[in-house]
Amino acid sequence: MAAEKSHPSQFEKVKEITDKLEAGVAQMMNSESFKNYLKVMARFHNYSLNNTILIALQDPQATLIAGYTAWQKNFGRQVMKGEKAIRILAPTPYKKKMEVAVIDPSTGQARLNPDGTKQTELKEIMVPAFKVVNVFDVRSTEGKPIPSIGVNELTGDVRQYEMFFEALKRSCPVPIGFEQIDSGAKGYYHTVDHRIALQEGMSQVQTIKTLIHEMTHQHLHSKDPKEMAPEEPRLTRNAKEVEAESVAYTVAQHYGIETSDYSFAYIAGWSAGKDTPELKASLDRIRTAADELITGIDTQLQILQKEKMAELDAQAETLAVKLDELSYDFDYYGYVDAVDDREAVVRQNKEMLLENGTQVEGILEFLQEVVDDDGDCSARAAALITEVKEFSEAAAAFMPPKEPDQPVPGLQENGTYRYYSTQRPVDLGTFPKPPDNPVVEVHNYDADSRIPVENGMIQAWGYVEYQKPLTEKEAGDYELRPAPARFTEKEVRDMPKPDIQAGKEDIHPAKPDIGLQTKTACTSEPEKKSVLKDLGEKTPKPREPKASRKPKKQKEETR
Repeated sequence: MAAEKSHPSQFEKVKEITDKLEAGVAQMMNSESFKNYLKVMARFHNYSLNNTILIALQDPQATLIAGYTAWQKNFGRQVMKGEKAIRILAPTPYKKKMEVAVIDPSTGQARLNPDGTKQTELKEIMVPAFKVVNVFDVRSTEGKPIPSIGVNELTGDVRQYEMFFEALKRSCPVPIGFEQIDSGAKGYYHTVDHRIALQEGMSQVQTIKTLIHEMTHQHLHSKDPKEMAPEEPRLTRNAKEVEAESVAYTVAQHYGIETSDYSFAYIAGWSAGKDTPELKASLDRIRTAADELITGIDTQLQILQKEKMAELDAQAETLAVKLDELSYDFDYYGYVDAVDDREAVVRQNKEMLLENGTQVEGILEFLQEVVDDDGDCSARAAALITEVKEFSEAAAAFMPPKEPDQPVPGLQENGTYRYYSTQRPVDLGTFPKPPDNPVVEVHNYDADSRIPVENGMIQAWGYVEYQKPLTEKEAGDYELRPAPARFTEKEVRDMPKPDIQAGKEDIHPAKPDIGLQTKTACTSEPEKKSVLKDLGEKTPKPREPKASRKPKKQKEETR
């Protein structure tokens, strides 16, 4: 009978993977392999040296890794069948009681017995140990979308160049300046004056890459050899350039800056004749320096982003107030008839201005109408158009790029957001009324029970439509369910607008039920009169024609 094949022990697993590490370090010392390693380090800069090497050897395209169970519990994703794991080392320290020397706190030295031997005591200590664990890249999983990792990508001409350059300056402990460097160098670190000089007139990308390179020299190579500890390596000029160029490449990769012109053809020559521990020491210095620089830059970026957001918030607040005052002055009677809470209107205008700098089309259309009116408010409106456009451009440049336009739950062709009442007919107290999100329309179906809508996907008594989406809590508290996502915000904005010229004088113009007629299984069911009209119907005040209204100087007397 054949002996059963035994499974490898944890010790054997660790030995196998560390043997691969030793061999992998030597294999990595060519241009492309080394570049792949640095790319991995850029994404996993806070991982240990050994694990970044292991990831680079096994899957250099990896971007986000986690264990099988962690993907399920923390991300709502499942590792797909047949996917290959990446094996890395995880610390598994354990406690052990050992005899250790008794240290005198006043001297920091071991206490001695009368016979000259060291005093000892039984103490529980933590023993470092490692085990091999399996992790999977996000490409091997499926499920819920992954949130942004938090890296601000700076591409092309270096997006947010001024902010990023300022973050580099703030994180650098020595002054940075521009000058004409006659030697042809792009930059240098002055070891006597302790400053960094950059060649003036370079492109944004070249300036950033050169600055990171010189910051690495300052970070790693600024010590006077006379002040260095004996165990610290004395590096050649070539070795220093390898480290500085490698760190600059890693940091630039981390922020998405174009780095295709970096060449590491000299790596093989630099590494020739060096043993594995010496090479790993250099790699660890590169990894540590890249991690420290990225951490410092990220900290300053977060501070700068908060400062910029506070500045944009203040500007949006000022603009929102100006827009409200213009609306009030331009059409006083229409304004007071339509608005109960001016603060809510200001908040809504502010939100539109801050929403990535793109939700301003409606504001600009209104301002253009005021300009075309050629009245007392035209000049103010023209000035505001300029201010709104400038603000929108500044906000769009600062805000991160939006994710690809996705269908929005509840969004209808007419731009409203529909929520179905699945538990009861719509009536007073059965739907939320957020102060900054007015109800546009409410409908109950003319039926004695729920009917299937949305091709039978939902059973509903009726629906409520809002100007903006409800929060999950607002909808959940009233057991409302959003209509399925069919349209993107861009699709709705690009849809041809209906001609409402003929009905613009109506107090309650008819509104077609577009969503139900195109998507509902029971479109033949008649509908009741709008519940919103029933709940809030009141006799409107007669409106005077615009030409016969009182002059603006008397407006305050009629408030």
